[in-house]
Amino acid sequence: MGTVTEERDLAADARRATNEHRAILAVGCAVVLWGGSAVAIKAVSVTGLVTAFYRLWFAIPLLWIIPLTQPAVRDRLTPRWLVACLVGGTLFFLHQALFFTSLKLTTVANVTLIGALQPAVVLLAAGPLFNERPTRTSFLWAAVAFGGTVLIVLGARGSAAWSLYGDALAFANLFAFCGYFLVSKYFRRNVPALEYVIGMTTVAGVWMLAAAVTTGQDLAAPEGWEWLMLFAIAALPGTLGHFLTNWAHAHATALSISMILLAAPIIATLGATVLLGEQLYAMQILGGLIVLTAIGIVVRSTTPATGEELAESAAETDAP
Repeated sequence: MGTVTEERDLAADARRATNEHRAILAVGCAVVLWGGSAVAIKAVSVTGLVTAFYRLWFAIPLLWIIPLTQPAVRDRLTPRWLVACLVGGTLFFLHQALFFTSLKLTTVANVTLIGALQPAVVLLAAGPLFNERPTRTSFLWAAVAFGGTVLIVLGARGSAAWSLYGDALAFANLFAFCGYFLVSKYFRRNVPALEYVIGMTTVAGVWMLAAAVTTGQDLAAPEGWEWLMLFAIAALPGTLGHFLTNWAHAHATALSISMILLAAPIIATLGATVLLGEQLYAMQILGGLIVLTAIGIVVRSTTPATGEELAESAAETDAP
């Protein structure tokens, strides 16, 4: 009997190890997709609002196939679901509009490295939500991370792709995302994730349509290959990337996931330098290293449960 039990335990351990390796690979693929998405967004010639519009509206019809074909999902679209989606979708719209527009106005390095501050902001703003009071160490390293962004902004001033206004929008996006993430965590206690994503994305899409029409955006502006690029942005980093990471959460530790996610800004920055010709200065590199190191320490200093939340925070925002 003991031998049979031992064999079963060994087989279970082997399955867990295999799934963990697959999970790490899945997160790695998602990070590559997310890092490349910033370069793709910058590469298309249309405005940030037009890009964000198609990122949402290419996804919305596909999402609604689910409730239209599955009565069980449709039955869960309740008034409580609608309220959650109206609030979360509005904040998600602000996040998307600011993120896509800032990428068009300033350097990819600045936008993605400023965005890397999000786990620290989420932890410091919502410790009670995670049942964890931020320690002095967390506050210290969060302050160091914010100091690193000052170097990033100052270091980019000589670049032709840099814009102080674009950096300001990137900082505004940082807090818009944190609001969206925290509100979503609150509502998803009572609203299933799938139904929430369907409704929230639809509300954000309606707001984006209104913003595009109000500001006179040319929705017919994409040409040739740009249509394929816009669809790829919606389908690959925006959909596949989230699927891979959500699957990985069940098979790998929060720490390993969150550490891998910190590579996304590096991939985006290197991609923009090589493919888009964006200049990268020594002060930016120093500031980026400070930010990523400090955020890594902040995440490592939390409990496993909170680390999982912070990994999810990074996962939800690194993708467009």
